[in-house]
Amino acid sequence: MRELEFWRGFILALMFVAALTLLAASAVHASLLGAIDPFPGAAPPEALLGLVLAIAAVAAFLSWARAWAFGVAATLLALVGTVYGLTVTVPRGEPGEVVYHVSLLAGLIVAAGLLIRQRGLVD
Repeated sequence: MRELEFWRGFILALMFVAALTLLAASAVHASLLGAIDPFPGAAPPEALLGLVLAIAAVAAFLSWARAWAFGVAATLLALVGTVYGLTVTVPRGEPGEVVYHVSLLAGLIVAAGLLIRQRGLVD
């Protein structure tokens, strides 16, 4: 039982961290925190992905009905969005952006894999 609690917490933590970093990246790109890295085209999709992933993580945390399906769908959507983000950031050649997207992608792959493998943990 303790192992299941660990994996559930780990999955939720990955989802929350990914959601928070997407929301933070959106704020940075929208210049809400100053002119750190203005890229207005990236702000709305990052905000949307972050919001959807955050809602899915809350749903899973609260064990809402269909939380697993929503969590998988939200994580896969964020994963696809991150892959697309990499196709935009690699040509821009900004190392910080590339490292961020690769790190986010790794976390989302792990979260999606664990969600799919450990189906009953978040329902």
